[in-house]
Amino acid sequence: MTPALHLTRFALAEWPGVGTFALPSVLVIAGVSSVAIVGLGVAALSRRRSRSYLLITLALATLLVRTLAGGLALEGVMSMHLHHLIEHASDGVMAVLLLAAVYFARTTDPRSEEDTI
Repeated sequence: MTPALHLTRFALAEWPGVGTFALPSVLVIAGVSSVAIVGLGVAALSRRRSRSYLLITLALATLLVRTLAGGLALEGVMSMHLHHLIEHASDGVMAVLLLAAVYFARTTDPRSEEDTI
């Protein structure tokens, strides 16, 4: 059997943690934690109102995307292939957003109005 055919035949039940309370519990904890972290990011953004804080808040929001993708895959709404694609893409988006936040924080004069949103 070729690897591509083998991967397309993966059933969700074959994944570790499925069928127990471990994976759903981790997803619930990750979801609650992600909402709290994004909430803190939004609070900081509302106080600072800078482009860097906006980018960091968006990067933190990718944690919610990962948790949502995991939950949808666990429920069988999303295929495991799409789940992995979304998770890896959100990792890349998070890295780019954080690098952009650092870039804007270092290249913008803090006394100027240019960095405010």
